[in-house]
Amino acid sequence: MKPSKLLRHLESKHVGFKDKPLEFFQRREQYYEEEMKLMRVSSTSSSDVLMASYLVASRIAKSNKPFTIGEQLILPTCKDICREVVSEAAAKKIAQVPLSARTVSRRVEDIAEYIESELIERINKSPWFALQCDESIDISDNANFLVYVRYLYQEDIHEDMLCLLLLPTKTTAAELFKFLNDYISGKLNWNNCVGVCTDGAAAMIGRLSGLVTRNKEVAPNCNSTHCVIHGEMLASKKMSPELNEVMNHVVKVNNFIRAHSLNSRLFAQLCEDMEAEHRNLLLHTEIRWLSRGKSLNRDFDLRLPLRTFLMEKRSQFAEQFNDKQWLQKLAYLCDIFSLLNDLNLSLQVKMTTVFV
Repeated sequence: MKPSKLLRHLESKHVGFKDKPLEFFQRREQYYEEEMKLMRVSSTSSSDVLMASYLVASRIAKSNKPFTIGEQLILPTCKDICREVVSEAAAKKIAQVPLSARTVSRRVEDIAEYIESELIERINKSPWFALQCDESIDISDNANFLVYVRYLYQEDIHEDMLCLLLLPTKTTAAELFKFLNDYISGKLNWNNCVGVCTDGAAAMIGRLSGLVTRNKEVAPNCNSTHCVIHGEMLASKKMSPELNEVMNHVVKVNNFIRAHSLNSRLFAQLCEDMEAEHRNLLLHTEIRWLSRGKSLNRDFDLRLPLRTFLMEKRSQFAEQFNDKQWLQKLAYLCDIFSLLNDLNLSLQVKMTTVFV
């Protein structure tokens, strides 16, 4: 700027300062620079505190802990560590991180919305996508509709969880399709859907009004497939009578011990006295597809403590663990279901990617 224009601006706009000495303006310049430096430090500190709050909220959500743990445990612990290891100033700075339960809840919602928007953007860039759907009832009797999506991203196939839809009332095919269509119609293009994978329930694969049939009405290029793992588990239920009898005996033995707290404690003490690798049996459940292989392997590993315990209890199943042919059948079942579990887990790992 030209000195003449600066002088004219000073004399016309700042009349009270035109007779001030040069040192006055130098002090004003130094004060202005210090104020700007303080502003930059405060802005950076606020940004760091906000980022720390989001990082902690993300860890709380991933660990499936209550949101109150941030303010009640994490923040006081961090303050104590910084106070003892670093300094009191560091502890005061840590105390500025907002970690109340309500704040953590908002942070988790923001992270979820961001991840969902990034996933939708990826899917829309893909020329096609395929869906995998499953409906189940949780322990609170709430109906959940879980949808996974497979798509092409950076010349590689990715799989992520698309959404978890809560079904307030019925779980019919009409309700399933209504909630799924309401979610996808506003975010994705049905014409790019080339596949849908479900289990064999009537609401899913009904020929006239199942979910798959309704999907094909809005997605003409959609092909339907039956879940490999679900079909595999259905086929495994129809075992030969001899192997099925062994499986039933194992389940009854597990229930005999696990269903009674006294038997469970006595068996755990016996396993400890015999220096067994495990202390307890695994309860078999038909719903969990890994349960059969894991419970069979656990029974086979604890066959010696089981034989001793059942003989002491004079159970009719004790003689089964003295029968070599019966134990051979049990070992065969263990091998078969272990291989099936390994195969299913490898399929799950290969198809699933962690989206961050």
